[in-house]
Amino acid sequence: MISSGGKELSKRVLHYATSLRGTKQFWFKQRSRLISMIDCLSMPTVFFTHSAADNQWPELACLIAENPDESSSRSSAVNNNPAIADWFFYERISKFMKTFYVDVLGATDYWFRFEWQHRGSPHVHGVAWLHNAPDIEQLLSSDDSAELLDAAERITAYVYGLVSTMNPGIPADGNNIINSIPLPKIKPHVCNQQYQGINNLEMDLVDLVATCQRHTRCSTSYCLKRKRGKQECRFGYPKPLQQVTTITTQEGEPVVLTSRNDNLLNAYNPVQLSAWRANVDMQYIVSRNKVIKYVAKYATKSEPRSKGLQEVYSTIMKSIKEDATPLKVVQKLLTSTIGERDFSAQETCHLLLMLPLFRASRDFVVLSLDGSRQVTETFEEDKSVTVDSQLDHYCARPDVPEFREVSLLKFVQKYRIPKKIGSALVPRNKDVIVIPRPYCSPDPQGPQYEQYSKQKLMLHKPFVQLDSYLEDVTHMQLLMLLFFSLVMCQNLLLMIFTG
Repeated sequence: MISSGGKELSKRVLHYATSLRGTKQFWFKQRSRLISMIDCLSMPTVFFTHSAADNQWPELACLIAENPDESSSRSSAVNNNPAIADWFFYERISKFMKTFYVDVLGATDYWFRFEWQHRGSPHVHGVAWLHNAPDIEQLLSSDDSAELLDAAERITAYVYGLVSTMNPGIPADGNNIINSIPLPKIKPHVCNQQYQGINNLEMDLVDLVATCQRHTRCSTSYCLKRKRGKQECRFGYPKPLQQVTTITTQEGEPVVLTSRNDNLLNAYNPVQLSAWRANVDMQYIVSRNKVIKYVAKYATKSEPRSKGLQEVYSTIMKSIKEDATPLKVVQKLLTSTIGERDFSAQETCHLLLMLPLFRASRDFVVLSLDGSRQVTETFEEDKSVTVDSQLDHYCARPDVPEFREVSLLKFVQKYRIPKKIGSALVPRNKDVIVIPRPYCSPDPQGPQYEQYSKQKLMLHKPFVQLDSYLEDVTHMQLLMLLFFSLVMCQNLLLMIFTG
């Protein structure tokens, strides 16, 4: 019986694998959270990537290498001390987020995740919301040509001061690039210098760009993919040179083309690169569709599998005896989920040290809108076996002006929910990202359309008694709500539906 229904059973069991860090199901949950964050905070300003130079960083070498000045000693020390190397990277990027992104760029929010390369070294991908960044969606929504021209000038001026694809070691127009481009500085390696000890920052930036930022090697194992009958670099190198930063349209989407004098140069921020001292990337975000694609297919992707998961499950289900206990079946399936791919030494240490796999500037709160409640861990006679939900607390909020007209969404975003109804409500230090559940599809042709509309009304229209509130909801109210909500988020929904 178990083997005959193995495929369906495996799907049900894997729902609980979201708590197993690093699994595909775990990252699928984080993708949902990040999309909710974007939906709540609007479009982020930049994508960013930070790689590790763990074989070069002098601060790490002083912790683990017998001879920090020798390259072989540093490399051997990193291989022999994966826990310290991974911990060092985690601490470095955590402090860098505060020092550079928050203090220098004025980031109000951010999200980033850790990944590990095949050789084992970590890197992070993320997005950041920057203070006072141009609202590109609003600026480009005008139908007036003069306003659009002014908007383009504001956007390109902002991008020019934030992101660079200019190589400071060659002529500004890119002429004579082959003869004038500086060689990578590897003996001694430029990343092996401490930032505090650099005397000439301009020359140091030239060396960092030449060593860390140029895409000089294309290979079939990394970036070369067959497209339209020929091999092309999936990153688009070599890229055309660009005299000035401009904004244009490609395939119906706005695109910013930064000024460029090096067709192999990866985008960066000069302060970001000089302070981080390893390969970095920074891309300005101009399209909601592209950011959703990035989230769905890149930022929250699971690590590559070592063996087909379906093959693993099929093998397990065939090996389980018919009289096997359900617990034994579940244990084997969840264990296979963890072991579906290879783990590098540093990633293994990261998991064992219980370091986060992602970091976000906001907390996430799941809001149940179907009346469900959490069951208490201990049972007492004549007492309720469930815990009061956020919905219960909202309906029982104080009848004072401060709370009378507050919506359910704002209530959960701004206030900590106490253990007992009637207790004082304490404001949160920072609004949380609310994730309504159960998920209802906003597809107007789908069977959940009416329930989706009711959820939107529950979130945004204040009420006290839920039952009487929903009874008063008219069909016209639902239609009006759906019209405005779909207009506001049609681009986001289109990307979710079409993948």
